[in-house]
Amino acid sequence: MPVLTILPSPENKAGPLDGPFVLTTPDDDAELIAIVIAFVRLVIRGVSSYNKQGMEESSNLKSYAMECYEELQDESPEAAERLIDLMVDCSGMPDALKTHPIWRLDRAILRVLPGIVFEE
Repeated sequence: MPVLTILPSPENKAGPLDGPFVLTTPDDDAELIAIVIAFVRLVIRGVSSYNKQGMEESSNLKSYAMECYEELQDESPEAAERLIDLMVDCSGMPDALKTHPIWRLDRAILRVLPGIVFEE
């Protein structure tokens, strides 16, 4: 099971997904990190016209994220396969970061991935 760890960014600076957090892997798997970033950005671009208030519970967001994943499966099956059974380690995130609106949106997007697990 691939592991993606979410940590606060140094000095609270915006990370690759524009929130105050960074993505890492235990084995410095840059390819996996790039796939996750590209997938989340793809979904966010598609829903950017929606009101972000309460977005993480939106059925439109969930269905669009799933459509994007299905497109990824068609266009890049190897990349899509890397996202299956992904474990996201949130144990190093402070509570304030776990409630950050950008992380809540990113987490909602990642939640559609098959077999994903969030370790709190």
